[in-house]
Amino acid sequence: MIASTTNYNVKEQEPAADGIQLHDMERFSAMVMCEIKSPVDQGSSPPDSVGTEGHTSESSGNRQKGSLQGMKQELIPYIKTNKGLISNRTECKMYFIFLFVVIIGIFGSTSNMAFWCREHLDDLFVNTKFQDGIKERTFKNLSTITQFWKFAETVMIDSMYRNFQDDTHQAFGCMLQDIKLVGAPRLRQVKGRNGSCIVREAFQRSYRACHDLYSPAKEDKEPFGPGIGTAWTYSTAEELRGSSYRGRFSTYSGGGYYEDLSLNRSETIEKLLTLRNNQWITRGTCAIFLDLTLYSANISTIFIVKLVFENTPRGLLTSYDCKIVKLHQLVTSYDFVVAVCELMFVAFIFLFTAKKRVDVMVFKRKCMESVWDGFGLAILMLGYPIICFRIYSYVVIEPQIIQNISEEKFSNFDSYNWYEEYYNFGVVCLFTCAWPMIFKYAGVREFASLLCRYSMEMFTVLFIFFIIIATYIRMICVP
Repeated sequence: MIASTTNYNVKEQEPAADGIQLHDMERFSAMVMCEIKSPVDQGSSPPDSVGTEGHTSESSGNRQKGSLQGMKQELIPYIKTNKGLISNRTECKMYFIFLFVVIIGIFGSTSNMAFWCREHLDDLFVNTKFQDGIKERTFKNLSTITQFWKFAETVMIDSMYRNFQDDTHQAFGCMLQDIKLVGAPRLRQVKGRNGSCIVREAFQRSYRACHDLYSPAKEDKEPFGPGIGTAWTYSTAEELRGSSYRGRFSTYSGGGYYEDLSLNRSETIEKLLTLRNNQWITRGTCAIFLDLTLYSANISTIFIVKLVFENTPRGLLTSYDCKIVKLHQLVTSYDFVVAVCELMFVAFIFLFTAKKRVDVMVFKRKCMESVWDGFGLAILMLGYPIICFRIYSYVVIEPQIIQNISEEKFSNFDSYNWYEEYYNFGVVCLFTCAWPMIFKYAGVREFASLLCRYSMEMFTVLFIFFIIIATYIRMICVP
């Protein structure tokens, strides 16, 4: 009666064990069955006759087999349910610890002060106004080359070389004068080749020059102007140790014509006047880049700033990019906490990998039938690239940044931007796969199964709404 009552209670619950716990429970129930079966076989009294012995053993064997089969059907769900609930709670606690480790280990490496300083840099370059005739302009609404030169001679100079009465050194001028301009700024442009587009004979008199949209195959690499110096002769991306940059209008190579400015305000103004008077920017100019490297000592952070001016048929398109590189130093207690969380993240990934490997060896393809197994596999596939990038950042990128920073020469960190883009993409994907796993342990199995059952219908509806909204935005934004 007790076993029967237990069976009824168990059938009302859904077994929560999965993976290797299921296998251990079934093996445990089999051992229990063997222990129950052995006393019955050994405790039977010898029969009185041979005929009675055969009939009795056969009938008793059938009864014992049936009773054992029934007890097995009752014991296995009981063991699965109760043992599975205990293991499920343990996995839930471990997974919440894993989420905490991910948040602190990945996002805790950059302080709030660094983001505050980045916002200040945005205001300093992007939102500062300058007078253009009778109208005030900012970096965001530049449209002509003349306005670019006006911006370079006013806002750019004032932002890079702010002087303070209590500081004789060249200071950048934000966050209590702590951020310094490290290395000389670099002004670079890429050009399109003349004659890269075809003009019909009827319009050839009206167009003396024709420059197609930028592409590496149509890039101009010939000297121009005075023809002497890096500003007037082409340099390849390998020589500049640069990488391609994806702008709003096109993707540009890491080479081009460049001029390294100075840490001195007056020398920089003189170089800008020389470039402007010799018409450094021509009709073939496709994009102009201003690269800066800044350093903040009190938060041990490097800011890589890039101002982009794309010369399109509709005028200039401006964009701004600022990368934050935290130089890891174990100074404060919080730095040690972040370092411990990073090590725990590596340990969790190895632990999940070992568990998944055991599941694959025991259950074969059955371990990939659940949606949660797919999320777990995605976390593993994204965790290892993130670990590799962090190790590469510690071992290669940060020492290279410290070594390349010079007081007079420009330091190129375009390659770091490429690594950071993929790293941020991997982090976003990891969080996208990690948070839904909470539903596995939050007791919303029916809701999750309902979403999985109608996932295709939901995806179709969302895709239709996406097309409608995208079409509407394009209609109202593009004249």
